[in-house]
Amino acid sequence: MSTETYLVLCKEARLDHEDLDSMTMGMVLDHIDEYFEMKNPKKKKKAVRKASQADFDSF
Repeated sequence: MSTETYLVLCKEARLDHEDLDSMTMGMVLDHIDEYFEMKNPKKKKKAVRKASQADFDSF
């Protein structure tokens, strides 16, 4: 992710300079993720499956 993309996402998620000063990058990315999930609630989440022994063997 480029700096420009990061800043555009922050602006879209309505984060200002004070917010960015008080949050870590991980907190900002979590906020952006939650913000866009709330904006688009109809989007289906990908199903998560538990890895099998065959998955570990092929890794």
